[in-house]
Amino acid sequence: MKNIITSIMLAFSVYGFSQTEKETDSIVETITALDEIVISKKKVLYTQKSDRLVFNVENSIVSEGGTALDVLSRAPGVVVSQDGDLSIRGQQGVAVMINGKLTQLSQKELANYLKATTSSNIKQIEVITNPSSKYDAAGKAGIINIILKKPNASGLKGTAFTSYGRGRKNRTNSGFNLNYNKDKWGVFGNYSYTFRGEEEKKEFNQIQYTDQTREEIASKNHQTSITDEPLTSNNFKIGTQYEVSPKTSLEFYVDAKIGRYENMADGTNTVVNTSNQPIFDAVTYNDSKEKWNDYTYAFSGLHKFNNEGKNMAFDFEYETSKFRSNQFQSADNTANSTVVNDRRGFIPSQLKVFTGKIDFVNPFKEKQSLEYGVKASIKNNDNPSVYEYYENNQWLIDFNSTNHFEYNEQIYAAYVNYKYQLEKLNIQAGLRSEYTAISIDQKTLNEEHKDDYLKWFPSLSLKYEFTNNHSAHASYSKRINRPSQFDLNPFRFYDDSFNYSQGNPNLIPEITHAMEIGYAWKSNFMASVYFNSTKDVFTEVYNYNPDTNTTVTTQINVDKSYNYGINITNTAEFYKWWSVNTLFNVFENKFMGNVLNSNTIDPIMTLNLSVQNSFTITETWKAEGNAQYQSKSNLGVYQRDGFFDFSIGISKQVLAKKGNIKLNFTDVFNTNNFYIKSVVAQTGIDKRYDLDNRIATIAFTYRI
Repeated sequence: MKNIITSIMLAFSVYGFSQTEKETDSIVETITALDEIVISKKKVLYTQKSDRLVFNVENSIVSEGGTALDVLSRAPGVVVSQDGDLSIRGQQGVAVMINGKLTQLSQKELANYLKATTSSNIKQIEVITNPSSKYDAAGKAGIINIILKKPNASGLKGTAFTSYGRGRKNRTNSGFNLNYNKDKWGVFGNYSYTFRGEEEKKEFNQIQYTDQTREEIASKNHQTSITDEPLTSNNFKIGTQYEVSPKTSLEFYVDAKIGRYENMADGTNTVVNTSNQPIFDAVTYNDSKEKWNDYTYAFSGLHKFNNEGKNMAFDFEYETSKFRSNQFQSADNTANSTVVNDRRGFIPSQLKVFTGKIDFVNPFKEKQSLEYGVKASIKNNDNPSVYEYYENNQWLIDFNSTNHFEYNEQIYAAYVNYKYQLEKLNIQAGLRSEYTAISIDQKTLNEEHKDDYLKWFPSLSLKYEFTNNHSAHASYSKRINRPSQFDLNPFRFYDDSFNYSQGNPNLIPEITHAMEIGYAWKSNFMASVYFNSTKDVFTEVYNYNPDTNTTVTTQINVDKSYNYGINITNTAEFYKWWSVNTLFNVFENKFMGNVLNSNTIDPIMTLNLSVQNSFTITETWKAEGNAQYQSKSNLGVYQRDGFFDFSIGISKQVLAKKGNIKLNFTDVFNTNNFYIKSVVAQTGIDKRYDLDNRIATIAFTYRI
């Protein structure tokens, strides 16, 4: 069924591209501009700009009533793993910004935050693959910028929303966005409450061979679990704006995120020998309770100078975040006398971040301008973790896991960006410099580690317009992906009694060179070819210990990797009531270097196809039918199976078009799952995650 639907969607897209120029002229209007293509006659799902592809979330029916993480999984070229890891065009290492500000959360904290952020608050998602030097150099695969809604009209304006969804568990979210503007003053605020029930079914198979030839099996390990993962979050933001003068405006706000998450898992763990006789057979239970509260205080302003277009903007932000995780793991072995001790962990973490930046825009000649600025970021993360095991009727400290780890990071940056607009050619060239100083204090071991380095990041983009309807562009940028404090922490983080991860203090940053060449015909057809080369690439690896039946996951640096492919975007309207947006991406990842005594990881050519159908039934009724398919791909040492997602939605305007009721079904066929496998050295691993993605949601939004 999924192959039939995918083929039909692709056929429709090819047909749409074959329409005559006269027919497509009736749908969209192309405005001559060197930096972007604007689709102006109707609300569209995607907008192609010179350096980014914009996903207009507020125009998507199937995105309503979900979370920010759900929406990201439908953004062009973006894939979300079951742990919340993001990749763009098959490449991991993505920087995430909220309203143009780089997030400082860990991967786990960011995933929880995105799960707790309702899609009703999101206006757009920008996928920026080759950012200019004005942006932070972080993120080897590029930047995802999540733009939240913010009313600007005078008087009292806003929206209220509520939704209910049901997958295997219930999901609800409700809230409002309000702002009041009068004369020079403005006040704005929003609040959202989210409850996300979730149940996942996991299966983990592992084969241990006698040697690296993998001709003889030593043992097999089979693990299963069913999780119950309730998440509750309260997010609010309140702020004010003041126009000091017609040329100067100021803004201050407080943003708070308070939530809790629990992961309760009942499972089994069985190990059999070469004769398929159980040598270990356990019933397992794991419980992880997490709580967090995060507060951000921000002060920003904009001043316009006398010269037209010349301005200065500043932004200062202080973030303090407290995260706590309490864990409990138990296993009851019935196969023999081997006893597995119960374990528990107390893992608090406190993050403090200060960032400040000043940016200038200076048009100094006709069609020429200079952007320049400075930025400072100072981060401190204090992570005192304690693990214990139960033995002889008492809890004892596990000194192999307990650790007090403190991480300090300072990044100071300066950039300059030059823009020159000729008659048909637009040139943008920039250079960014970032100085990084890192200090690691492993207080438990009484060990310190310090490092500092200065890196330069050039960027260049060119766009040439042959005619009003045809243009070409080329771009290059150099980027960095620094290991986080969690990647560097060498102590253990247990998923359960038999699986844990630990950081690698010897990790060094990844450096990426990214290039792209593209062509655009109006706003209907865009195609690009891209190539990325990364040095010292991060790769997740694992090591199985048959004596303790434990698997350890960590990261190492591999010599280099290449990511290359072709990306095509097509917009077509078959009839006035039916339009289709198609995204087609073919890419390949190639890793080179020694990975657990293996010199190469076989590259896989991967196809990603997304077809978004929009239907205007009547003036007040609209519908969507969206399909996404991705074939097999490789993620470092792992190979991910292909997946398919088909989602539908319908909406109805009510209450004099101020209200909107939306009903949607995501992953209708329950085929968007996460299956990965790997065979490295003496171990083969197969992980299967049956995700809780098939959800029916009804949502109501009302505009004040």
